[in-house]
Amino acid sequence: GRPSSSTSAQSKTVTVVIRGFKFEPATVTVNQGDTVEWKNDDIVPHTATQDVSKPSFDSGTIEMGAVWRYIARNKGTYDYTCTFHPRMEGKLIVQ
Repeated sequence: GRPSSSTSAQSKTVTVVIRGFKFEPATVTVNQGDTVEWKNDDIVPHTATQDVSKPSFDSGTIEMGAVWRYIARNKGTYDYTCTFHPRMEGKLIVQ
């Protein structure tokens, strides 16, 4: 069996900054179990919404200065947008 204590050395947190109506970086690659956090440094609310494939993720509204965290549990490539600003495009790759 696996040890019950989780080790933080294996998982990491990757930050995507939302700034100037862009996801920076636009593409992030993480490993299963890593955390992705979206930080809204913009002057308006945004979302990080992936609703094409299942399972999907949706941050809901990320207010100015707020952070939304998502644990990447499922391998795959996920294209996502902001529901308020559909031209904002990002990609999450989970290995």
